[in-house]
Amino acid sequence: MNDENAKIRLKIEAVEVEYEGRATFLKDDLANLMQNLMGFYQEHRAAIPIAPAAELANRNNGSGATASLTLSTSTIAARLGGNTGPQLAMAASVHLAVVKKQDKFTRGEINTEMKAATAYYKTNMTSNLSATLSTLIKKNRLNEVATGVFTLSANEKASAEAKLAQSS
Repeated sequence: MNDENAKIRLKIEAVEVEYEGRATFLKDDLANLMQNLMGFYQEHRAAIPIAPAAELANRNNGSGATASLTLSTSTIAARLGGNTGPQLAMAASVHLAVVKKQDKFTRGEINTEMKAATAYYKTNMTSNLSATLSTLIKKNRLNEVATGVFTLSANEKASAEAKLAQSS
């Protein structure tokens, strides 16, 4: 079991945990993580939206379609922030995950989306991309599921969807 990979996704009310990696984590640390997460949820539940972000987006649109589906990376950057490398990398990641509905995306895809936001992109953002992605992973905004392959964290995706729905 030491070298095996595992993938799990748990959702309890508004708390959602997704993990992909070493199977030993599930055996050794999952219970502790869930206990800490539920404690955090109990303490901060008033600040957590009752309805899932996608449902909020659908309510705000009225047509039943998620409002953010037609937004470009530039528009997402304008609404969520895009003046810094990390902000633009997140806008690009949101575009890939929410608009293009990609579960996983590569560093190259993030960089391509960043470059597409010409009003925000600066050439030094590409040379700093490794540090930017590392920072976003450490802040639990992105998950690295394989070398150079990323996903938005569940909290980040929900937050972005809710913010985009509100600004539509």
